[in-house]
Amino acid sequence: MRPDHATDPALEARRRRARRTAWLLGVIALAVYAGFLLLGMPGR
Repeated sequence: MRPDHATDPALEARRRRARRTAWLLGVIALAVYAGFLLLGMPGR
């Protein structure tokens, strides 16, 4: 029998890694954006 996709541990682990990667990239992008704003780059 085929394993249920909702309870497949490998799929759940992949989703967890993808979610963590998305959060990490989002935090990095936000930090770069905040850095530009704090350093006054838009006014140059």
